[in-house]
Order: sequence, then C-alpha cells, then structure tokens
Amino acid sequence: MQAPRIVFVSTMDGEMDIWTMAPDGTDRRNLTCTPDWEEDHPAWAPDGKIVFCTRRHGKGEIYLMDAQGDSLERITHNDLPDLRPHFSWDGQQILFASDRIGQPDIHVMGRDGSNQRPLSNHPSFEVESAYDPDGSRIVFTTDRDDRRRLYVMDPDGSNQRPLEDSDAGGDNPSFSADGRWITFTSRRDGAEDGIYIMGADGRAARQVTPPGLRAWQSSFSPDGSQLVFTAQVGERRQLHRIDADGSNLVNISANDAEDFAAHWGPELQG
Repeated sequence: MQAPRIVFVSTMDGEMDIWTMAPDGTDRRNLTCTPDWEEDHPAWAPDGKIVFCTRRHGKGEIYLMDAQGDSLERITHNDLPDLRPHFSWDGQQILFASDRIGQPDIHVMGRDGSNQRPLSNHPSFEVESAYDPDGSRIVFTTDRDDRRRLYVMDPDGSNQRPLEDSDAGGDNPSFSADGRWITFTSRRDGAEDGIYIMGADGRAARQVTPPGLRAWQSSFSPDGSQLVFTAQVGERRQLHRIDADGSNLVNISANDAEDFAAHWGPELQG
C-alpha cells in the first residue's frame, strides 16, 4: 500500500499550483508548475487521480491528472467558470459548481465529463458539495435561508432540505470515509470561522479547533482520526493537522507561502 498524501494549493513557486505532501508536511511536490496561471481546489479520486480547477483558459475549467501531475485531461469546456470539483466515493461521478444556468449551482457529471447537468438549481449561492460515501445523498452549502447553512439532497437533486434541525450556519462539508461524520466550517455561537464535526444525521455538532483560530476547509484522514484544514496565520493561509478530538494541533506548512484547500487522499495499491 502507498501511504496517503495530502493534495493542496500553494504559492511556494509563485502562482497558485497543485501540490502534494506527506501528512507531516514533508516531501512537498509541485504537480502543475504553471507560473502563468492559477490552479485551485484539488480533490482525490479513490484510485489516486486528482481533479482540480484551472484558469489556464482565462476562466475556471476542470481537469484530471494522476498523482504525479501527468496524464492531464480537460473534462469541461464551458464559457462560464466551472469550479469546486469533488469525486463520488466510487470515483464515477464528479460534483462541481457552475453558474451556467444563471446562478452558482451544484452540478454533476461523469468522470469523463459526460452528462453534465444541474442538481441544486436554486436562485441562491451554492458551490460547496460532497457525496455521502454510500452514494445515497449529497450535502451542500446554500444561502437560500439568508445565511450559509448545510442542506442535503438526493443524488438526482430532489428532496432538498436542511441537514440540521437548528438554523446554525455551516459551509465546506466533507464526510469521513465510514460515512459516520461530517466535518465543516461554521461561525455558530458568534465565533470566528472554526472547524466542527457532527454526526452524519446533522446532530451533536462540536468545535474541533481552538477558539481564536480562524479555520476553514477541513478534510478527514482515511481512518477518520485526524483532520487537515486551512487556518489564518498572520497574513498567510497555512495548513494544519489536528486529531478529531481537538488535540495535537500542528502547523504542517510552516513556510512563507500560502497553503490552503487541502484534501487528504486515500491509501493506494502498489
């Protein structure tokens, strides 16, 4: 088995590129090396491919590549930006955000870019989404209730409803591999953005990051015991790792660049 790696965005070589590193922050590798344009929001597929957004065409388009940065494949061709890609857990579908039907909505397509279609289709701002590991539903962020909060819908876009019984806010959702937990960003209780975990049923939310640390964009380790997330350190965004119980917080960037938008990858064969 190959050890899991973290994929993320960094400005270490100038513009925003897609990098990977070991979970302790070592062995950093620039996969895209594109000084003339920006890359953003990478995410792993179960087989080790990486999907990401690039502005090499002057707007956001979605590409696929292998874990070494090779075998580059463009999978959207659109006059409007396509952003925030995220694989289903079987690797066959990709969620993404696009405003091609008049407002930012959650869309889905096949792994090869086929059968692109809107799912959320609501006159509000909806760009962040994630599949439940069992494929039964999608959790996504919406401001249709005049605040950012988490909703769920069936895979075909039907049955859209709030995830939580309360009206507490939420953003940037991501599931644990066993489907039991969701990590997300929230400002509930009047605090700054922080990282939270709650049950997949939308209950028992608890803050993981310490008060006073502005944090967002979290992702579970494959075994669910840790999280990687972005936090503000002075004027820079830096990646941090923390145990799911809120202990053992460590900055795994510790450099002068901006590091953010991390996704913890799977264990791979070979």
